[in-house]
Amino acid sequence: MSYEAITLALAGVFQAAQQVIQITDKGYEDSESLKPLIASLLKLDADNCIDVYGSVSNLKPGLTVLQEQLQFGASGKTPQLGRYVASVLNLERHLARNPSVQTVIAARITNIKRLSQHTDILDESIIKAVADLYTDTISTLPLRIQVIGDPQRLKQQAIQDKIRCALFCSLRSAVLWRQMGGKRRQLVLNRKRLIYTADQLLNQTSTKSDL
Repeated sequence: MSYEAITLALAGVFQAAQQVIQITDKGYEDSESLKPLIASLLKLDADNCIDVYGSVSNLKPGLTVLQEQLQFGASGKTPQLGRYVASVLNLERHLARNPSVQTVIAARITNIKRLSQHTDILDESIIKAVADLYTDTISTLPLRIQVIGDPQRLKQQAIQDKIRCALFCSLRSAVLWRQMGGKRRQLVLNRKRLIYTADQLLNQTSTKSDL
């Protein structure tokens, strides 16, 4: 079990969940943060955790918010972010017990990957395709994630699509986190180690950017 891999995947969960808050609060996503997360959905074959996201630097926002959240204990610095992450991790458990939904997701992701070869990964068609996949699969599971925000904004289809896309990205990272050996109890029992590992990974991104 690699704590570096666990921390990176967990940072992906947090980074995508943070985008849900960004979209609900401001009505638009942070493209630089969301782009590598959507790309991670389409990485059907990867040699390691870093390869899924392209680089450690792509997860800098997630590593930062992960570190900040864990330093404030169970409630976290931003309670709403903590609730979204907890819901995504619970949702991952439901998905893991539903192989038929996993099969549908795998097939549809292959189609979305083909679509991405002809357009930008942040194009509305890609975001909508991921959002539709979320609706057709994840929304059929017993657990639903309640998104909080301005009711008028949440009624907009484009906003709904972006939120579902971000949630799907967070769930993808949660699946990877579990595959890497991630467990809920680590967030409490090994919190300091996760914070330390996140700090070490952030130092890597700082060192690289200074060269």
